[in-house]
Amino acid sequence: MGGLSLAESPPMLRRATLLLCLLPGAALAQATTPGTTSALVTTQGVSGLANQAECSSTTSTATWTIGSSVTPVIANGDRYRLGAATQGAGCTSSGTIPAGISQDLTATGATQVVTGVFVTAMAATASVGSCTQASDVTIALCVYYLPGGSTTNWQLVSQGTFVFQLAVPPRPRINGVTPGDSQLSVAVVAGDTTATETATRSVTYRVTCTPSTGGGAPVTSGSSNVGRVICGGLTNSIPYTVTAQAASQAGNPGAVSDPTGPDASTTPLPFLDFWQVYKGQGGVEQGGCSTGGAGALAPALALLGLLAVRRRRS
Repeated sequence: MGGLSLAESPPMLRRATLLLCLLPGAALAQATTPGTTSALVTTQGVSGLANQAECSSTTSTATWTIGSSVTPVIANGDRYRLGAATQGAGCTSSGTIPAGISQDLTATGATQVVTGVFVTAMAATASVGSCTQASDVTIALCVYYLPGGSTTNWQLVSQGTFVFQLAVPPRPRINGVTPGDSQLSVAVVAGDTTATETATRSVTYRVTCTPSTGGGAPVTSGSSNVGRVICGGLTNSIPYTVTAQAASQAGNPGAVSDPTGPDASTTPLPFLDFWQVYKGQGGVEQGGCSTGGAGALAPALALLGLLAVRRRRS
């Protein structure tokens, strides 16, 4: 006996058969939740940031780390296209696939690292505009999957955010300098924001100590938070001119502070000189930790002697 045609089949059987016929197409067209993409500029220590110099450089590149949600499984000939968009617009998920910020690349897996992506292309594609503007600009990173290299059945499979940190920090102030043995301890105070100096979060500071005599090279401290910044490795008994400069988290340098010194407060001295100043002011302690009792206070007393000299000179 011949089988029933689809038209002659019971309603439930017809619906089941039609569903089975449609499943492959439904699986290919099903919506997917995009994975996550991040970008690290080669010269940056912080992922997801670029500063003014990197934004405008023709050589600065970024490495993208892609974690995609490709459906179906990646096959030979499949491609990824990297894109960027303004944060407001976000990544395109339907319609015409945007032009890439670099050439399409071979898709080798759901997780993939892509090097050599030019930062200027990221900025241009996302319409960042001027790289020297006072405000930070957040953009969207977009990764599209092209099955067989075709732009017909593409998918948005990964996305992320990236910040062009273009703001610079305000000019800091030096609120005092305390000399030490081969070093200066500099009290740095954050400056006030202006229309063009707006960076205030995660700002760090460096201090530069320039010798006034002897022709030695300037010494710059390591990065530090606002407060006491140590400028070390100095030559004792030589007065220094001290300046401070702030930098944003991405490395945009701000304006240099007004200088302090050269004077007695910016002249590092060995401990023996502190002690001699104290004795010269009439101090009677013999010094040295081995004497115990009051003798152990000699270093503090010597420092007080130096401070007395500074008050007398001022």
